Amino acid sequence: MSNDGDGADPKGLLLDGRYRLIERIGAGGMGTVWRARDELMEREVAVKQPRLPGDPEDEKHRRAAHRLYREARAAARVDHPAAVCIHDVVVEEEDGLPWIVMELIRGESLHEALRRGPLPPAEVARIGLAVLGALRAAHTVGIVHRDIKPANVLLGPHRRVVLTDFGIAHIQGEESLTATGEFVGSLEFVAPERMAGTGAGPASDLWSLGVLLYAAVEGGSPFRRTTPEATLAAIVTADPPEPTRAGPLGPLITGLLAKEPERRPDAEEVARALEGVAGERRPEGDVQQERDVQGDLPVDAVPPPEPDLAPAPDPAPAPAPDPAPASDPAPESDSAPEPRPSSTRRTLVRTAVASIGVLLAGGIWLGTSFADGTAGQGGWVAHREQGMSAVLQLPPQYKEMYQVGEADDDTRLAVYGDGDAIEVHLAEWDKAPGSPLGEAKDTAMGREGQERSPGQYTPTTFHGHEAALSDVTYDPHGTPTRVMRLIVRTDDSRMYELRVDMPKGTPDEKKGTAVFKAARDRLEIGNN
Repeated sequence: MSNDGDGADPKGLLLDGRYRLIERIGAGGMGTVWRARDELMEREVAVKQPRLPGDPEDEKHRRAAHRLYREARAAARVDHPAAVCIHDVVVEEEDGLPWIVMELIRGESLHEALRRGPLPPAEVARIGLAVLGALRAAHTVGIVHRDIKPANVLLGPHRRVVLTDFGIAHIQGEESLTATGEFVGSLEFVAPERMAGTGAGPASDLWSLGVLLYAAVEGGSPFRRTTPEATLAAIVTADPPEPTRAGPLGPLITGLLAKEPERRPDAEEVARALEGVAGERRPEGDVQQERDVQGDLPVDAVPPPEPDLAPAPDPAPAPAPDPAPASDPAPESDSAPEPRPSSTRRTLVRTAVASIGVLLAGGIWLGTSFADGTAGQGGWVAHREQGMSAVLQLPPQYKEMYQVGEADDDTRLAVYGDGDAIEVHLAEWDKAPGSPLGEAKDTAMGREGQERSPGQYTPTTFHGHEAALSDVTYDPHGTPTRVMRLIVRTDDSRMYELRVDMPKGTPDEKKGTAVFKAARDRLEIGNN
């Protein structure tokens, strides 16, 4: 690789003497995607620059590098017009990491499209048919995608739909690269059997497709909650809200979101249902190729913008069911007994609830976000989040509770606690749509509980960037909680949030306010 420009910025790099990086067009847990020019073929391509944690000699680093190789190998094996086409893999000489060169899809992701509001059922069915076609082609060659979400569905020209990012795909017959205690994927789109640790199969991808269809027609995921642990609990224990905008897609979505994999419709049933809603038919004798069945809706068939659905109330984590007695006693009334969940579902819930306890106790690892605790100012510890361009400093008694590499598509999150009642959250997300002040007010309305008193929202600046401070007290579950936040928007449209939650009216409140102010003063953002 040669560098004709500033060595600190990959922009302008000539990779392998052929691919010149032009501009950054996206980022995720596994790396940054660049628009580049193939100077040999005289065409534009997309190049994925790896973002890996730790030292190259570290086991986690090597495993993540192997996962990138696997993404290219897995995607290259999937032969379908709705699967992203891999052109090349170039190994960078200095660190030996693979840069993946793929076709450039000009357009936007489904995630970006949904920011304007939910889509009509027929258009969602058209998109779903294309995604399903790519999944069926992948399943045929033994590949399970495991990361179906709106950010990984690209909407290109000529109404093309492309499924991308096979970075955490599971390839049958190969050794798993996920170490014990690690978990990869976008939380709210992950099937309950994966939460329970029982493995991923084609039915798991169909579950994720069901969540994607729900989000596309309703405007938000049915399992999104205000905290990762509440989202985990909702996936394995809560039934999704009945879709209200899905129309004829409603029964299919409900079937795909069955907790037990064996109760979900298979791919052929899903295809027939989607064809019926989209008004399409596949060519006779072809059950996988949907190139010519992309629908008849106009490209601009998008409704007026509607607000995103607020997160549903957080359910209390369900206790593991007690083992059933050898024989159930006869009911004391003449009324029919309540139907009991199947033994498969009871086992799934019991195992998944236990798995949630292990994940939350040991820390969640999603994507490639890692903390590097080093000595900071005045004895404080500097936490460098590899998935974020930020450094958070905290007192030494604050330990990492969990990390989420991609909490919500383009969001990274880390949460720390003092072992008592105070929590410190640091989040970073890309392509912030609004101002920090607007974000503070909008997200406050979506929190569980209601404000006990009018919140304070103050516009300010932070190291020259537009920022806002908020101080609001909520009353979730009858327990007053004070939440102090700093929200910053940088010039490259990234947004950062520092948030401290503390119990109101207790000695911990004074300690929490002091931690917030000191952490705010020590916060560094924009560090690569």
